[in-house]
Amino acid sequence: MPSDIKEQLRNNFLMQDFIENDQLSDGILQYRQMAKTYARVENSIAVLSDLRERVSYIYYGGIAQALGIGTAGECHAIHSIWEEKVFSLFTNAEMEKRHVDELRFLHFLKSVPRVRRQDYFLCSYLHATNPQKGLVGIKHRIFYVGYQSNGSVRLALCLYDMTTDKETHSSIINTVTGEKLLLQQYDCRGILSKREKAVLRMINEGKLSKEISSTLSISIHTVNRHRQNILAKLNVANSIEACRIASALELL
Repeated sequence: MPSDIKEQLRNNFLMQDFIENDQLSDGILQYRQMAKTYARVENSIAVLSDLRERVSYIYYGGIAQALGIGTAGECHAIHSIWEEKVFSLFTNAEMEKRHVDELRFLHFLKSVPRVRRQDYFLCSYLHATNPQKGLVGIKHRIFYVGYQSNGSVRLALCLYDMTTDKETHSSIINTVTGEKLLLQQYDCRGILSKREKAVLRMINEGKLSKEISSTLSISIHTVNRHRQNILAKLNVANSIEACRIASALELL
């Protein structure tokens, strides 16, 4: 799996402006109980990640036993925001798609008023190997359940369930209205302006700022300003990462 996509997600999560003393700290046990209940009632694998503390709580339902990675009723706390043992059930190609989908979902949420962001979750479909049945369908849901008062996401809940659905497309679901938006229908192209995309395309072609300046008839100062805006909007450290992320989001 290309590390830049995963690193981009990591940056989006861990480089947020976290509030140290927030109300979520007092309710963390309640959120952990919620994840535990999902695992027990739905026989899911439930993963609650505390992005500020960089720790995840993984609760195993019956699906974990069926997939051969744990026993129903187990709980593990790990010092990571990634449930790597669960990720190992899937191919690199599927994990790449999962991370790209979550990245697109995060950009979608930025277009939603802050007070409504918790109304949405992402639903995707994966495939895992069952020791008895071979390849089986897995429904994967991502909820951001804990927002701080400044809009930073502190708590993320991931649920993994067996499914016989033949659906392959990822969807954004509004839990209040039931409305479903196919993720592929969400147009990420509005993240960058027309001029910023033109600059990024030229960067991707290997052109220097001087060449971009001449081609677009703008000053080098303006080109550099566009470069900085692109890095900020895509939350990346350099132009190489920007081109890779933009390609994944179909911005180029």
